[in-house]
Amino acid sequence: MNARHRVLVGLLGICLATATHAAPASFTTYGDFYRSLGGPLFPGSGTDMAMPCTDAPRNCVWVTSMGQALRRFDQTLWSGPGDLAMTPPAGVPDVAFDGEALVVGTQRWPLSRAINLAPAPWNDNAPIAAENVAVMTLWHRGNSVCLDIRQVSSGKGDRYTKVVLLHEKRLYVLPPLFGTCAAIREAPHHGFSYPSNTYLGAGMESDPEGLQVDYLLSDGITRVERYRLRFPDHDNPFVFEAMRE
Repeated sequence: MNARHRVLVGLLGICLATATHAAPASFTTYGDFYRSLGGPLFPGSGTDMAMPCTDAPRNCVWVTSMGQALRRFDQTLWSGPGDLAMTPPAGVPDVAFDGEALVVGTQRWPLSRAINLAPAPWNDNAPIAAENVAVMTLWHRGNSVCLDIRQVSSGKGDRYTKVVLLHEKRLYVLPPLFGTCAAIREAPHHGFSYPSNTYLGAGMESDPEGLQVDYLLSDGITRVERYRLRFPDHDNPFVFEAMRE
């Protein structure tokens, strides 16, 4: 073995040792994990929406402006956030979600016609009662709009978020398990990728050992990346170690 070969073998040994001893990254929120991957379609933070309601008959809608609410329902008596302006804040699109459709400006996108990329039993595109939603967060960039919809729930309900994405004039529903608009990443040709998450371990949801995170393109088939998350405490899936496969 000549000197050049000895150098190459030595460098290879260093690389293998480094890879073998590389520690997985630790996280306490899924938002931090997704942001660490880079290339987000929606950088920055989202905007909380408000839910005004009519008095009688009672109808509720999630909006970024009171003007959107008035266009949706023509009743004059309203209850809701007193500081909700007639127009959205500067830089925020004029958005409404009434449980049946996403409205951006005056364009309506019915939820029933969305491309549903979520697995069963979350892929039925059923309407969502506005009053069954606890928090709705808007994300936007250019003409793309996304909603994090957290419904009123108990037990393990905090693990699920309905994610509704409007991108390139198409409406999508993404997988809810540890889902968020912050997880969506850019892809070539104006596309996007999203995480499709599944529990690991014999206990699955009741006693998960971790999570397999498969990033898929919008065709719902093509996998571009995979990560494996490990839960040190099986009862707390919000604290985990992550490694790329």
